Amino acid sequence: MKKIILVVALILGFAINIFADIKLLSTKGDVKIRRGVSEQWQQIKAGEILNYDDAIFIGTKSTATVSINGQKKIALPEKTIVEISDLRFLTKEELLLKLAMDRIIAVPQQDRRDELMPAQTTVIHGEKKSETLAAVKPTVENALKMLNGAKLLFDNKFYGTCALRVREVLRIHPTIETGIEYKLLTANSLEKAELYDEALSEYTAILNDAKIDSLRDRRSDRNIIEKKIEVLKKKNQQ
Repeated sequence: MKKIILVVALILGFAINIFADIKLLSTKGDVKIRRGVSEQWQQIKAGEILNYDDAIFIGTKSTATVSINGQKKIALPEKTIVEISDLRFLTKEELLLKLAMDRIIAVPQQDRRDELMPAQTTVIHGEKKSETLAAVKPTVENALKMLNGAKLLFDNKFYGTCALRVREVLRIHPTIETGIEYKLLTANSLEKAELYDEALSEYTAILNDAKIDSLRDRRSDRNIIEKKIEVLKKKNQQ
């Protein structure tokens, strides 16, 4: 119990760190924002400041560009949903704590033996809301847009938030049809974040997942994963 409370407290502590100044520089087509705890999407124009607990939606044949602290610019492609709180780098310590919390949330409700353990929720909003609110479960269409947003995070080296976002979406929608693509994205993100034990577990789980039939027909992918596992095992022995 003390360990669980400590994990929650530390994560809450990280959540109040000063967040980057993120501004919407340009929009084209269907670009919307969801402010704070609201479940409503509304149109947004270039020039607005994006808050920590907002999310941005990019529709079909649409694009947007945001800036972080007036320096780094990120182009948001079509069919994407990005939580603004994900546009940041996590330290190894932060990521490990959040992964620990993620594992607690993933425990089935009937297996919880302590009333003070966090209840399982369909968390889809920013970090602060993730810890206090049971958000509305996203549609499959929006879940896929969130996974596209995770790709964007990876491409911009936000490896920690990428891994967490993919795990969360796949937990909420365990039957979503994505093959092994996003499971590999999670494993690769953890590897890039230098959490080799966690990455090794992810790659091993992919190989052992009987539901992923595509690996049987894609021997090259299986070979790549097996080589990844060998390399990670050697790193863990160093």
